[in-house]
Amino acid sequence: MKKTILAIILSLVCTILIGNPAISFADNFSNTVDNGKIEDGRMLIPLRAVSERFNSEVTWNQAKKSITIIRGKRELSLRVNSRTALLNNAAFILDVPAKIDNGTTYVPARVFAETFGGTALWSEQERKATITIGLQQVFIHTEPLKPWRMNQDRINILNEKINEATDLSGYSQIRTHFRPYFTDSFINKIIHSNGIKNNALLTTKADIIYSSTTAARMHQSSYFESGPINLELVDRFVFYKFVDNLWKVDDVNVGRQIIEP
Repeated sequence: MKKTILAIILSLVCTILIGNPAISFADNFSNTVDNGKIEDGRMLIPLRAVSERFNSEVTWNQAKKSITIIRGKRELSLRVNSRTALLNNAAFILDVPAKIDNGTTYVPARVFAETFGGTALWSEQERKATITIGLQQVFIHTEPLKPWRMNQDRINILNEKINEATDLSGYSQIRTHFRPYFTDSFINKIIHSNGIKNNALLTTKADIIYSSTTAARMHQSSYFESGPINLELVDRFVFYKFVDNLWKVDDVNVGRQIIEP
């Protein structure tokens, strides 16, 4: 019975994957918002920015000072400075009303998450909230982007170079090509291994975790088709180092696992 259920689940997932052999369940995990707020012990999120990252339709009514968010079959309506909100036209009471700060509407993270069937978790160490709804996540930081943190353009180009390093046969000057993006020690490693072992062409992003101002890491995870019914889970762990006034890739470890029905 268990094998039958698993086979059905894998069949459905494989159907989703048709036409795109590298769809990831973390495709939307890269979304980051940097202007969350802590007030009276509550995490407040910029409503429009977070809603749009969850592919929601957002409408602002200037006359009524109200905002409406539609995601799937759920519609949330809020009025600024009012504790009464509507979910699919059913009224409920907010602990903290929606507020406007510098032209941005804020609401408690928990209210938004639970309204749309998700969860909100707070990390004191990283000073951020993580909202998860289905297979999507958004990370809301309470402080603006630090000058020493990587911007998205740098993250994207480093990810592209990691993908390029899967096979080094096309590069005659490996050190010259990768030196602006990889540390010398990592270049030595991939030359010795003739590329990144077990690497996969991943385009998905994930949240960057900083252990200091000069060290960071990222975990990427994707599912690929493997045969007619099997799936292969690829986990890629990327380690970054700030050297030569640049963030560079310092190491990459890739693991693969076949999931059988």
